[in-house]
Amino acid sequence: MTEVERLIRRLRRQHTVSRVAYRYASGRPLSGKPGYPYQHRGPGRLAGWQRQVIRLSVPAIAVLAVAQPEQVGWSVGSAALVASYRLRRRLTMRRFNREYIAPTLAALAPAMGMQTGVRLHVDPPLGNLTPRLVKPLSPAETAVRTWYGENVEPIIRWLPERAQRAAWSVQRTAEPVTSKLAVFRRPVDGDQGPRIELTADTPYLTKEQRQLVSSIIGSKIPVTDLVETWHQVGPRVRAVWTVRKRPPARVGVDQVAAHLPDDDAVFYLGQGAGNQPVTISLDDDSPHIAVSAGTGAGKSVLAQLIAVQVLRRGGQVVILDRKGSHRWALGAGGVDYCTKPAQMHAALVKLAALADERNTLAFHAPDDWNPGPRVLVICEELNATLTQLANWWTDNREKGDPKRSPAVGALGELLFMGRSAKVNVIGVAQMLTARAIGGPESRENFGVRCLARYTANAWKMLAPQAAMPRASRARGRWQVVIGDQVTETQVAYLTASEARQLACPRSPETSQVSSPSIPAGDFLTLRQAVDAGVLPWSHDAAKKRLQRRVGHVPQAKGKQGNADLYTRHDLVR
Repeated sequence: MTEVERLIRRLRRQHTVSRVAYRYASGRPLSGKPGYPYQHRGPGRLAGWQRQVIRLSVPAIAVLAVAQPEQVGWSVGSAALVASYRLRRRLTMRRFNREYIAPTLAALAPAMGMQTGVRLHVDPPLGNLTPRLVKPLSPAETAVRTWYGENVEPIIRWLPERAQRAAWSVQRTAEPVTSKLAVFRRPVDGDQGPRIELTADTPYLTKEQRQLVSSIIGSKIPVTDLVETWHQVGPRVRAVWTVRKRPPARVGVDQVAAHLPDDDAVFYLGQGAGNQPVTISLDDDSPHIAVSAGTGAGKSVLAQLIAVQVLRRGGQVVILDRKGSHRWALGAGGVDYCTKPAQMHAALVKLAALADERNTLAFHAPDDWNPGPRVLVICEELNATLTQLANWWTDNREKGDPKRSPAVGALGELLFMGRSAKVNVIGVAQMLTARAIGGPESRENFGVRCLARYTANAWKMLAPQAAMPRASRARGRWQVVIGDQVTETQVAYLTASEARQLACPRSPETSQVSSPSIPAGDFLTLRQAVDAGVLPWSHDAAKKRLQRRVGHVPQAKGKQGNADLYTRHDLVR
């Protein structure tokens, strides 16, 4: 028997009709070659069950096409549409992998010292990755797509849109019942969004390797502002990059009213990522707040928000403002609005004396002793304010007076001893340098630092220990830095009327005064009014005018000891 005859006999034994029919029906390779699993692809292009479906469906469709040609025509057309959609999607993913994933893996393998065992997954909806692959359309294609969108797509989408609206209506109707089933639902990770995920079959990567991997990911996959997380527990290393969550675009008076803290030392600033409220504590975080931002970023809005909460709780606010950024506070009770260097000088000296007095009393007081109402000092444009105070003192000091301005020294004393006396300072400046605040040791007392529209130089100067995020151009978007933690916050915006309403609910419309100065509240004695500058005469002259009933005579509203109390509005008149 020749070799050819032996080969023919062997083929007849291996490929009998029954065996070939069984392989055809079961989805196995017709040659009988092993190693092609049923549920997975294996070395072939299709899994066993996919080959089985194709082999069995083609003859069945052919038979049905002969028996029922019209019905089969519709079915074949639908299947062709589905197949074309899946083919287009597969081609897009193939190009996506060729443009992003394959080059990134080729760069990561030598950086991690691994030729195998590195897997990278990139979600196509992440950022603007998929639209980058689209080629520009020709004028003819643009015209065809425009015609399709105006004439065909509305007809196709009519039924699905109506069905979706009906489903939403049913969900709203059934919400009282379905909401009670929420206790049976398992918690879901709220951070499950588009991401980049890297898995490496190695137990550990060094810090330098992780930095190199992050640099490669950022260079090869063009998506900005990602949050990086590394997991090295276990036999594999896993890294995930997700899109940073942003605060809401606007926060108004409704959110402020809903999130006002009950604690006297806690203040609401706005909403952070995930629409979570952001608060700071003047007891736990820092007694003083530094605000550094460029012109128009909202420095005065942030200071106003904190001042409103101080006034609402019965505290006092001293504003050192030469340019008039806080006109909402004109005439408001509990506000000392100093617009001139002389007023600023007197106010700071008095505040330093008040803080010293409170700290002296604290020596003999119990641990839970309350020194009195909180006093908030807002120092607007510190770069220019301290210079003005120094120049004013140079022009007005007398022989024997110290050369350094007492007001500048008083501000430094408040920064060092204001916490225990409940005297807090908000330093506002475009560039909060050490020189602007009176020295580097004074600037270190600002534990809470708020930055917006910052430069790299400003960030390194005020928050060198924290990683610098990308600066936002959105109005009211701030970075609140406490230690090495950075919280992106959309600060609440209040109009002048809303600020007065929140600060003093019983009198939302307060009168304005031409020369605002230090008030003692809504009610003043004659001596307090003279000291505050509300009355332009001396105490004796004001008392004689009152006795002689000269001009508009105010009516006494109460007593403070033996002295009569008058409303600020009546005294201004």
